[in-house]
Amino acid sequence: MKRIEYMPKLRTKSGIKKRFKVTPTGKVIHLVSGGAKLKAHKSSRTKRKYNQPAVLEGHQKAIFKKALGK
Repeated sequence: MKRIEYMPKLRTKSGIKKRFKVTPTGKVIHLVSGGAKLKAHKSSRTKRKYNQPAVLEGHQKAIFKKALGK
């Protein structure tokens, strides 16, 4: 009997799964780095900027969607 070789399943990258999210429309969103600490010397405007999710564009979006298994 001949043994059939299957391609292994793609595993979702755990670190990416925790930090990025794919919206129903297909956008990949994430939080901007640097907003979790050292807030005392940052301006209010800068701190507000860190609260807004950022959207990945172009080639990076395709790479992260593949790593997320989407």
